[in-house]
Amino acid sequence: MTRIFLSRFGSVDDSIAEWILEVLEDCYRRIGRPELLELWIFERASMMDAVLAGEAASVGVRGPVSGLGFFATHDAWRGTPRIMVCLERMRELPRLLQLGGLRHEAGHSVLHGSLEHYIYPMPRSLLEASELLGGSGELSETLLYLLSIAVKDFEVERLLVDHGFIDCQFAYAEYVVKPSREEVEAWRRLSTPGEKALYMAQLLKGVGCLAPLLGVKSEAEDLLEDSLRHLPGRLREELREACSLLLGSRGDTLTRLRMLSNFFHSRIVPQIIDDGEL
Repeated sequence: MTRIFLSRFGSVDDSIAEWILEVLEDCYRRIGRPELLELWIFERASMMDAVLAGEAASVGVRGPVSGLGFFATHDAWRGTPRIMVCLERMRELPRLLQLGGLRHEAGHSVLHGSLEHYIYPMPRSLLEASELLGGSGELSETLLYLLSIAVKDFEVERLLVDHGFIDCQFAYAEYVVKPSREEVEAWRRLSTPGEKALYMAQLLKGVGCLAPLLGVKSEAEDLLEDSLRHLPGRLREELREACSLLLGSRGDTLTRLRMLSNFFHSRIVPQIIDDGEL
């Protein structure tokens, strides 16, 4: 039995807290479990985003903070797996998506619930990519952060899909991968290679979530195609290839991260800096 330490921020009813605990415990029975978990439940989005940003700053997280704007997120910045849930955001979503998101974070707490999964050595390929893109060391650090998220999300989705969580994870992947109108317009406004590289690295999170569902859920291929439609054709092909790369990968998280970093440097960056293509 996982020892779960529950903290509430704002008005959090016992009934919803108990339901979240039941969802997590049911998932752990099927996929394995961490020894302990911190579960922080927030009444409002502003509370959660402020605490999440403050925690990131206090432990020295650099780059964009994963989880801002989402209804649930996981971290182990202090060495212990922690799941944060925002009730204000969660209540706006269909129940299947709520289940998918909570199970996704449970998967992270099983696979990535220790500090080693948040401190990775910088691959040479990302340093070289940053130089090609005209960026600084800060660009390479942000790319490393984003690519590590993509790899970890892939590992979680593969674990959940392998244990029969199909429909809820497709709902979650759709939530993550389908771009909003604002995101599509943001791509069209980007002007520098570095900005475009960060955008592509962010898209790899959705690719990582969706990859394990390809060949398992019939709608997954169409969802991937629709989510990439706003990109130039050659970049769409490279992101599809990233799916195949992840699906065929072996080894631990660091091995996959190096592999994806090499792919980003050798296959995606050349397309970004090719002005004739973009």
